[in-house]
Amino acid sequence: MVSGFGVLAQQGDPIRQRQDLMKSNQEQVRLLTGMSRGQVPFNATQAQAALQRIEQNAQQIPMLFPANSQQGKTSALPVIWERKADFDARATKLGQDAKAAQNGITDQASLQGAVQRVGQNCGGCHETYRKKET
Repeated sequence: MVSGFGVLAQQGDPIRQRQDLMKSNQEQVRLLTGMSRGQVPFNATQAQAALQRIEQNAQQIPMLFPANSQQGKTSALPVIWERKADFDARATKLGQDAKAAQNGITDQASLQGAVQRVGQNCGGCHETYRKKET
C-alpha cells in the first residue's frame, strides 16, 4: 500500500518534483537513444510512449519552477527566473518536438532524427539554465 502522505509531502516541494520529472525524462531519452543506436531492439510503441511521457513532462516544467524555489539543493541557475519567458518557451518547444516525433517514428532511422531534436532541446536548456556538474 502506498502512503498518501509521501505524495502530499512531495506536492509542496517543487525542487523534488522537478528533479523527479527530469529523471523521468532522462530515462525516456536513455531508452530512445539505445533504440536509435541499435543497443536496444527498436519498438515503435515503446518509442512513442517514451516521447509521449517527455511531452507530458514538458508541459509541467514551467510550473515546477515557481519564484520561491530558487533556494535549496538544486542545479537550477538563477537565470531561469531572470529569463522565465525564454525558459518556459524552451519547455513548450520540447513538448512540441516530442509530440511531433511520436507519429513519425516508423523505424530506427526515423527515431534517430527524433532523438536528436529532443536531445537538442534538453541540452540547450541545460547549457543555459543548469549548473555544470563538477
